Amino acid sequence: MITRLTSAEQLAALPEKGTEAQKIRALLTAYGVSYDFCRFFSHNENSFLADMGGSFVLSAGENADPEELARFLMFNGCAELLCGFDIGGGIDRFLGAERTEINVMRFSGRAVPADIGRDPPLSEVYAIVGNVFGFEFEPWYLDMSHRIRHGVSRCRRLEGSALVIQHEINGEALISQVATLPGQRGRGFASRLLSAACAELSDSEVFILCEDKLIPFYRNNGFEVCGRLVQLARK
Repeated sequence: MITRLTSAEQLAALPEKGTEAQKIRALLTAYGVSYDFCRFFSHNENSFLADMGGSFVLSAGENADPEELARFLMFNGCAELLCGFDIGGGIDRFLGAERTEINVMRFSGRAVPADIGRDPPLSEVYAIVGNVFGFEFEPWYLDMSHRIRHGVSRCRRLEGSALVIQHEINGEALISQVATLPGQRGRGFASRLLSAACAELSDSEVFILCEDKLIPFYRNNGFEVCGRLVQLARK
């Protein structure tokens, strides 16, 4: 059974640790439960979903039912789903989606503080991450400014590189959107920026999500693979 949640207290059983759980918790902190475009659900008591405009995150418990979840996702306009590796394989059998395996990497290196741009204007950050990832400006800006205003996310910049600290919750932090403008690559900006961000997050375990092709870059910057997730994109 899948039920929409209407209060933060109903997510009290969300696991304290884990990338998927912290992503859901970050959305809850930023948006609460009152928006129609940001919704939260429970499934069989110990699984939880968050939906942000058709982009779903699933923190799956031991009683998760892949078929019921797949039917729910299809009915509720799921465009993409981020979830654990095992449950993702089960859901994909019913959902019929394009599957991308994603590495969870944890920082275990030596972080070196640096003089980086703290809380730079979002227009400057977008000029870098938008150029590299192709994000549309308005939805990215609205979401990021909202997350920053509610103390969930923060941006950092160094020369032609930028990144986003998506959240720092329960001793776990997630870095994303690490980007360098094409004309400034190979000069060490992204590496210095990553190290400085990890130094800033020294009270937490620091994670990053990446595809296989980026493992060498992050490994060279002190990260090691510690798990796998699945991204399913509806065809």
